[in-house]
Amino acid sequence: MPSHDRFGLKGTLLKRAGSFFLFAVLLFTNCGYHFTGSGAKLPAGVRSVAIPIFGNQTLQTGIESDLTRALVDRFVSAKQLSLTSQSEADAVLSGTVRSLVVLPTAVTLGTQAATEYRATLTIEATFKRQQDGKVLWKGEMIEWRNYPVSSDPAVTEANKREAISQAFDLLAKRLYEIILEDF
Repeated sequence: MPSHDRFGLKGTLLKRAGSFFLFAVLLFTNCGYHFTGSGAKLPAGVRSVAIPIFGNQTLQTGIESDLTRALVDRFVSAKQLSLTSQSEADAVLSGTVRSLVVLPTAVTLGTQAATEYRATLTIEATFKRQQDGKVLWKGEMIEWRNYPVSSDPAVTEANKREAISQAFDLLAKRLYEIILEDF
C-alpha cells in the first residue's frame, strides 16, 4: 500500500484549509468588515463633543442624568472624541428620554402576581455639528431589560434601577457606535 495519499484525507484537509483561508481573506478585506469603535470613520470636522443633560419626558426622576452619565462614560472610555463644553465642542449630542414603560413579563400561576418586570426605555437623540449646524445623525432608540420582583419593595425598586442602568449602558454603546461608524 502506498505511503502517500494523493487525493484522500490529506487532500481533503488541504482543500478545507484553503477554502477557510480564502473565506477569511474575503471576509476581512473586501466585505466592508471593520471593528466597531475603531475611530476610522469620524465625522468630518468633529474631534470633540459636548453632551448636555438629556431631557426627561417620563415620570421617573433623575433618569435623564443616568442616561447622560452612561453616554459620557462611553465617550470618555472610548477616547475617540474629546469631551468638552458645549461652547468649545465641534459637535453636540443632545436628546430626550421619551418614555419608560414597565410591564410584567412573568406571573405566578396561582395568584397571578408578577415575578418579573420589563423596563422598556425609548430615547430620542440628535448629533449635530456646531460649525454649520448640520444634523449628522438623528433618531429614536429603544432598549429593555427584565428584572425580578422581590417581596421587599425596596429591593424591587433597586432591581428596576439596575435594569434601567443596564439598558442605558447598552443605549450609550449603540449610540456611540452609530455616531462613529456611520460616516
